[in-house]
Amino acid sequence: MNRTTVALATLATAALTLTACGGGGDAAESASGATAPDQSERCTEDKAGGTITMGEYSMLPSFAPGQGSFGVRGAAESTAVYDRLMIWNPEAAEFQPKLAESLEANSDNTVWTLKLRDGVMFSNGDELTAQDVAYTIDLHKDPATRSNAMTDAKQIEQARVVDPTTVEFTLAEPWAGFPILLAGPAGEVIPQQAHEAADPQDWSRNPIGAGAFTVASYTPDQELVLEPNTGYYGGPVCPTLKFIRIPGSQGTYEAFQTGELQLGFLRGAKTVTAAQDAGARGFEVITSAGSLLNLNSGNAGYDGVLTDERARQAVAKAIDRDLVDQRLTGGVGQPTSAIVAESSRFFDGQQGPQFNTEEATALVDQVKADRPDWDGKITLLVADSPENMESGVAVKALLDAAGFDVTIESAPVAQATARQFTGDYEAVIGGLSPSDADPASTFASTMSPGGSLNITGIDDPELTKAVTAFKAAPDLESQKAALTELQEVYNRVVPFAVLANAQEYVVVDESVKGVSPTLFSTMMFDGAYIEQ
Repeated sequence: MNRTTVALATLATAALTLTACGGGGDAAESASGATAPDQSERCTEDKAGGTITMGEYSMLPSFAPGQGSFGVRGAAESTAVYDRLMIWNPEAAEFQPKLAESLEANSDNTVWTLKLRDGVMFSNGDELTAQDVAYTIDLHKDPATRSNAMTDAKQIEQARVVDPTTVEFTLAEPWAGFPILLAGPAGEVIPQQAHEAADPQDWSRNPIGAGAFTVASYTPDQELVLEPNTGYYGGPVCPTLKFIRIPGSQGTYEAFQTGELQLGFLRGAKTVTAAQDAGARGFEVITSAGSLLNLNSGNAGYDGVLTDERARQAVAKAIDRDLVDQRLTGGVGQPTSAIVAESSRFFDGQQGPQFNTEEATALVDQVKADRPDWDGKITLLVADSPENMESGVAVKALLDAAGFDVTIESAPVAQATARQFTGDYEAVIGGLSPSDADPASTFASTMSPGGSLNITGIDDPELTKAVTAFKAAPDLESQKAALTELQEVYNRVVPFAVLANAQEYVVVDESVKGVSPTLFSTMMFDGAYIEQ
């Protein structure tokens, strides 16, 4: 057993809840009746050709470093071009080397040594070296890069180049879940020489990576076409890939049913259940806090009513999550106010703020009395997908019943997402994507001041202390206890109001083989082919 597996012994539960085993053999039946695609074979030269089209929930906004964090936001596109140093294997419930040959930790998980594969080349012909890895980590640590991985990357005090294929990472504190950083966008290695010579705008549209594909054409937020990288270290690459955006999961699923798509990213219990009931093959993920209401606590200079934690508490207490679920899904979703799902291995009975209209109204009245210039008005930003619009209407009705006066503002998904990250909102329907491989990294990034995913601007010392303790906890029992403390502090601070766990399902046509999942519903296509 290698040191990576030993260090991750406490992380032995899969981050992705797959509908079936993913390693080989025939697809197996899931509890829902859906089946997982076969991953037992990979592309070979005789299988080359054809185009696989995938419908995305939200397209990758840019190929700039650190943007491809989540499958729901185009991570498959980023991974296809860059590849990753490590991957999460959900069937084995462990991190495994990809661009790397090995990753080993010292006895207290404060120093990690990465060994690269020999002979890995970037698509421009340059060799991938340890210096490129160190350069990439420095990019993610730089706030100017605006990387989604910045918070975790800053845990690396030094990335030391030992030799051309070896990097030693020294961390600020022990972290058994460190491989999750290298299995995410920080593991997408950027070639230093080519990146420094390129115009940043050009790079964001036409990058150079070590992945199985290169960019053929790119129309932001509409269509991306990738063609095989003939120099890919992993062997032959079979298909051309096309990624397109179709607003809403229902529209995506309908396009899949008509054959316009061979893969489709579905999000939301209603459409996911319909696809599974119809027997569509795919990979399922239950994501804690996947549906929530982000509440601006001071991001980008916001100084409105939601900077008052009583107003945020009122929002959390005003929402009847079961009612919202009935309206949106017919009762097949997973409504909750807790920050982790009951299916999470970290769940230990934690409870979030409970629905109570009377308490919510009393809090709103208190805030109005102390802020005579505020009459209850707040603006709710909602992405234009049908699911989000339905959520917005339901949330507005519940908040209005507690004394708020909500105005809904609609925007395209990409625009709404971008506005969250720039703080250009008051309240917005969004979601988190923590992985059970190491959810503490997402929570730290979301709830710590300066965190790369802290789009609410929350800055509460007690909350920061609680999330730091959760991240540092060395084993499962201490992690559960730390999470309970974090939940209790969250219930007071309420940087966001959790509505439900998210159900994600990537449907895959029976003609497509060799697609494999990794963290955050991200699909990998390096072994994919179309069965003729």
